[in-house]
Amino acid sequence: MAKKKNEMLESEDTFDMTSMIDVVFLLLVYFMFLPMQQESDLGIELPSNTPSKPSKELPCEHIIEILPNGTVLLNGAPKDDPDSRSMPDLYSTLVRLRDSAKRSGIKMLVTVQPDDFSAHQRSMDVLNACAKAKIKSASF
Repeated sequence: MAKKKNEMLESEDTFDMTSMIDVVFLLLVYFMFLPMQQESDLGIELPSNTPSKPSKELPCEHIIEILPNGTVLLNGAPKDDPDSRSMPDLYSTLVRLRDSAKRSGIKMLVTVQPDDFSAHQRSMDVLNACAKAKIKSASF
């Protein structure tokens, strides 16, 4: 019985490392060639003497928000009294913005974002101020 124990202990001492070394070398080769393959797939274009394409001008966008209590915000700044129907402050600011965009040669775009619970009349007041300021590009 003691002899069987000694034989089992001796057989556990020997361990074949050949397969482990093969796996390590395969992983080493794989990770050495992986970056080369990725770099070749990038499709990098080097600079040349061809002129660059002109960038397209984006319109100058201004956002008008209408809150449920009737407050009107132009680019986050409150304009006019919530009860004002003529909206003189919004009108004068829109005229200044339109003139500035015209001098810069940039198209001006106004986006109206009414709250779901705001009165429809307030949206009409904002659109009337835009029409009075001669702004042709307005959207919701």
